[in-house]
Amino acid sequence: MVQIIRSDRPPAINFAPKSIAEEIVQNVHMLLSSHKYDIPLAREMGLSSDGIGKPLPVAESLLYRDIMNLIEEYEPRAEVVRIEFEQDNITGLIIPIVEVTTADE
Repeated sequence: MVQIIRSDRPPAINFAPKSIAEEIVQNVHMLLSSHKYDIPLAREMGLSSDGIGKPLPVAESLLYRDIMNLIEEYEPRAEVVRIEFEQDNITGLIIPIVEVTTADE
């Protein structure tokens, strides 16, 4: 099943997901919305801040690398199909939009 996950639109947290796909989407979203050193006992989990102040193509490239590494390490059940970026011109944020495939149930 193909899922599209935006870091700026969190899914409702469900402590008892009804499916593996729901659990994977929730986990990937958590990875996309976390920053390194913010998570106690897992300080290396999350996106790095290496891209701050860098030109847009460089920042997106660094984010792409981080997203691929995070999903591969922390949620290997999700297979990344595509990563796109959207810019919020008001806040200056780069919003990752990740398309993943998950196990069908």
